[in-house]
Amino acid sequence: MAELDVERFYNRLKKLHSSFVKHKNFWNGAQNTIVLLKEDGNMYVCSTKKKCEFLQPAIGKDAAFKIHLLVRNKDDNNAENYATLLKQATQGSSAKENSYKVGVIAKERDSNKDGSNPNWILPSFEKKLDEAVESKSMELVDVTHGIALVMAAKDDFERDLMKKSSVLSNKVMKHGFVKTLEEVIEEDTKITNEALAQKIESILEDPNKIKLNVPPEDVQPCYFPIIQSGGKYDLKISAQSTNDTMTTDIITVSLGARYKLYCSNIARTFLVDPPKKVSETYEILLELQDACLEAMVPGQPLKSVYKAAGLHLDIVAKEWCHPQKGDVFCLSIGFQDLELTSSDLSNTPDISPVKKLKTYALLLSDMVVISEKGGEVLTKMGKAITDVAYNVNDGGDDDDDDDEENDDDGDAKLARKLAKESAADGERRSKRLARDPSAAAEASEGVAERERRQIELMQRRNEERVREIARKNAKNRGKDSDEDVAEELEAYRSPKAYPPNVQPNQVKVDMANQCVILPVFGNPIPFHISTIKNVVLPDPDNATLLRINFYTAGIALGKDAPTNMLKLVQKYAPYASFIREMTFRSLDGNNLVAAFRQISELRKRARAREIREQEEANLVQQEKLIRTKNERVPRLADLTMRPVFAGRKTQGNLEAHSNGLRFISTRSEVVDIMYANIKYAIFQPCENEIMVLVHFHLKNPIMVGKKKHIDIQFFTEVVDASQAVDNGRRSMYDPDEMDDEQRERQLRKKLNNAFKDFCKKVDAVAKKNNYQLEFDVPYRDLGFMGNPHKEMVQILPTLNCLVNLTETPFFVVDLDDVDHVHFERVTYMSKAFDMILINKDFNKMPWRIDMIPNGDKDSIQEWLTDMEISYTEGPMNLNWKSILNTAKEDDRFYMTTEDDEVTEKEAGWEILRMFGREDEEEEEEDEDDSDFGEESVGEEEELEEDDEEEDFDSEDDDESDFDADAELEEEGMDWDEMEEQAAEDDKRKRRMGDEYEEAPRKKRGGGNTRDSGGGRQKKQRRR
Repeated sequence: MAELDVERFYNRLKKLHSSFVKHKNFWNGAQNTIVLLKEDGNMYVCSTKKKCEFLQPAIGKDAAFKIHLLVRNKDDNNAENYATLLKQATQGSSAKENSYKVGVIAKERDSNKDGSNPNWILPSFEKKLDEAVESKSMELVDVTHGIALVMAAKDDFERDLMKKSSVLSNKVMKHGFVKTLEEVIEEDTKITNEALAQKIESILEDPNKIKLNVPPEDVQPCYFPIIQSGGKYDLKISAQSTNDTMTTDIITVSLGARYKLYCSNIARTFLVDPPKKVSETYEILLELQDACLEAMVPGQPLKSVYKAAGLHLDIVAKEWCHPQKGDVFCLSIGFQDLELTSSDLSNTPDISPVKKLKTYALLLSDMVVISEKGGEVLTKMGKAITDVAYNVNDGGDDDDDDDEENDDDGDAKLARKLAKESAADGERRSKRLARDPSAAAEASEGVAERERRQIELMQRRNEERVREIARKNAKNRGKDSDEDVAEELEAYRSPKAYPPNVQPNQVKVDMANQCVILPVFGNPIPFHISTIKNVVLPDPDNATLLRINFYTAGIALGKDAPTNMLKLVQKYAPYASFIREMTFRSLDGNNLVAAFRQISELRKRARAREIREQEEANLVQQEKLIRTKNERVPRLADLTMRPVFAGRKTQGNLEAHSNGLRFISTRSEVVDIMYANIKYAIFQPCENEIMVLVHFHLKNPIMVGKKKHIDIQFFTEVVDASQAVDNGRRSMYDPDEMDDEQRERQLRKKLNNAFKDFCKKVDAVAKKNNYQLEFDVPYRDLGFMGNPHKEMVQILPTLNCLVNLTETPFFVVDLDDVDHVHFERVTYMSKAFDMILINKDFNKMPWRIDMIPNGDKDSIQEWLTDMEISYTEGPMNLNWKSILNTAKEDDRFYMTTEDDEVTEKEAGWEILRMFGREDEEEEEEDEDDSDFGEESVGEEEELEEDDEEEDFDSEDDDESDFDADAELEEEGMDWDEMEEQAAEDDKRKRRMGDEYEEAPRKKRGGGNTRDSGGGRQKKQRRR
């Protein structure tokens, strides 16, 4: 059952009541209801019991108004209610006149007097009003225009509904009427104007027929669509579709959609085989509309719009109407009773219905919102001559048809016919529907318009980013210095705190204090475990060796180095001396082996503790869940949660409580998601996937098991049962298989409805407890295939994100975090391209989507432009780490000048433009491309080498041990060992002769150790 929006009810009531000027009271009668609004704030409503109950929640919610509900009384035929209303209408006035002025909507009084329905209360009351007027105790004043003026100003909520209503009208016209019209022209179908209007009305009542996912209960047609053709045209708003057969000549169509009680209107004229005069007149109509749009600015009277159209009329009703910013109007312009002479039709084919026209009309209507720059059109369907003109009866086709008839080869005849009907984009399109001019010209015009909007968008976003960075720097001033301070390491306060069993010449590991005590010249010296890079225990020979490597300045520390250690090395690097390695030798290896194991274990514990602290560093304390009591809790059962607990499949139930959601698994594991922590909630029904799901993208991560996650998902697989696969062949008409498919469809529909109902209930619970939560549904018509991780998946846009939720890891990109989008590998030769989404935080690497088919590029770029996200494209892959470092270090990256504020430069991501602006020269474009083109290849190679060295230095324990062992052989040998190796080399040389030259060379280039192979090869490349 519908519920009254009390807040909006009072907002509109205040708007109406605040506009009382001369009239003391206001009557309104609509849908068997009488409303009396008085100047003192009293409001009387006489209606049925059901409608009074509907208004009951508004009583007493605003002290400025007092609402009185008068329920219809059949016993006395509402005599008491009528008396109360008339008494209140003639009371409480300070006017000196004998009669009381009451405002009414005069044009509705005639319909209100219709007494055909005995249950209506309006006819009897209208008689009472007439009697009061005759007795001169009351004076009725028409306030229709005043109410229209007051209600014309729309707030943000109303403008949003008007925009959605306009989009609905636009979609019905574009995907409903135009598609039907093309089918009629293509198949040469006979249909009446009224029958076609009924089809369009059915689409308005159920937009799902054109795959528009709008609830039917929120949509109604404003009026029966008006379709006219064949020379019979009436441009009045009261016109009706005739029962005449529609002729494919000049067709005018008007339709209106009502979305949540907000109406919109659109009208277009479609020209089939238009003569030159008709096309030129239509161009004049477009120029006339542009002139009117320019005149629709705030503060100007509406008569200025008529003057802009060249109509110098004395329009009294429009003199006092001065539209304000945000007002919405329907701008309708048309020409009627235009004549066509025989000379105008001389070039028209004889078989065209246009040849029979003597007069014609042109009509153009759009919804317009008033703005500073003029009227902004909300119904954006194209109205250029290329959008509405068709060439159907082209006389040049006759020769081709004759040639085809003379061809004896039927297959060749059919092949030629299909070839002619094939459109450039691969779609089968008949020559009867060829647009004038060609579709290629239309597409190029759209690309040019999109590029123009992108240039404006780039400039605006650069200015916005400059302001955002300035605010961020001002907010974070002084915080970075505190965060970058290194914490000094303290193992023991004094030697007295050493463990009691420390020996002067023995390696000792203190697990409690996370410290390793090493003997140096007979003295036990403590080293904190965070200073140790790795520890190596080579295979024992005559003695056991233990080598300990430390973090030092001058070498890559690796990605596994403790954060505090990195700060300490950076702090003391300019003036301190570092110990790089220490090697201990013992004939009895038991103690060194035990120390090796203890140090390795202690390093693992320290590393695990640091990772856990980093995971929990930015966790925000969540409020406790308040469970709903004494009410039925919305619940979804038998769900699977991702991510899982401890690597196991997690199944359970999801419940919606007062301030959050709670998931309880079958193993009693609990996950709470607070409404206040949900940034985006997404409901993705099952269509082509195997699951239906709800996904929550959080503001702050929460812990699931031992890891923090920012994306939590609950889903159910649409699988009825496992299917046995055997060698028997099954027919497509197999009844069992058809039953399985039917059950799967029913299960999919059932689960989709269950999840949808749950989302609606969660919305209601959140709203009831003053939380804002709304579920988005991905736009499948804007989806495309791509590879964000390691496999091709379908990427779907939502209202705020770009997502793939069916595969793990999840791909969720918050569009608010996207600074710019760049398309790589855009060439005429490649069949796919890559999409790079640059994060506003330059410390984070961009998101990537690889291998997107070229056919989706235009639709993606159009969507990005609509979302006001700038984009560029280029032919090669770029080194994004280097580019982001450059942008991060440039304080004037988004500005158009250098530090001297005189020298001009490319601002922001304009440096990535492949073609640049129109006013730039080609030489400058080539320089811009080269900055991130050929030179970046060399930088990328060097960067890859540095990354390889970092990876080499930061391998896990096993590989690090092996590396250290190799370094021990080169750098850790004493003089005796080196002399022994030299003697062995001399013996081998005398024994093997010249063949010895190749063996060491092979050993150096491809030896067993990674350092001796990979490290030297890198150095040779650098030389």
